[in-house]
Amino acid sequence: MTRRSLRPLTATLVALLLGSLTLGSVSAHGDPAERRDLARAWAGTLRFQSTRQAEKAGYGPFPAGVPLNECITNPAGPGAMGFHWINGDLLTTDLDPARPQVLVYAPERHGRLDLVALEYVVFKDAWDSAHPGTKPSLFGEAFKETLAPNPYDIPAFYALHVWLYRANPAGLFAPFNPRVSCDPGRRRVWTGSDTDTQFDVLVPTRRSTSS
Repeated sequence: MTRRSLRPLTATLVALLLGSLTLGSVSAHGDPAERRDLARAWAGTLRFQSTRQAEKAGYGPFPAGVPLNECITNPAGPGAMGFHWINGDLLTTDLDPARPQVLVYAPERHGRLDLVALEYVVFKDAWDSAHPGTKPSLFGEAFKETLAPNPYDIPAFYALHVWLYRANPAGLFAPFNPRVSCDPGRRRVWTGSDTDTQFDVLVPTRRSTSS
């Protein structure tokens, strides 16, 4: 299939995603402009379901031996974030929905990694210097602030998770997802109310790290 022939399919999928964003918890967060930004984020990162494509774009895991190299679990309850792949070239104060600083992957059986979320990150000192008296925000949602020292052994930062590739019963922008586990053999089971959008269905997932 040629790139030109893929364009109508991509346009159709984006239209479907825009329609889906009127459902569930997302409708409470976004006006049309914010939903368009979410669609831009999806269109800009869909190819990173393949970790090979993520590597080609400059993303990769943190070095071995540092906390963020590990799969991050929720210390206060069920669920996890997953593995964080960062693109250091994007760690600036410029925020673009289509260019997240971090891709979040959940471990699955046989060593596979599934793209589950995007994370937008900016260091606090840099942001406060460039934009005093404000906090960064995207999609109508303010970033969460993490001071130093912190469990990740990095300077104070602002961050926003967006669970664009796995529906999160805790909310689209929650830090942790009860449907994610750092144990690849554990089934993802959620027994609570799930009113979030069904990105799991709408977004095609290639469960492979080598495609």
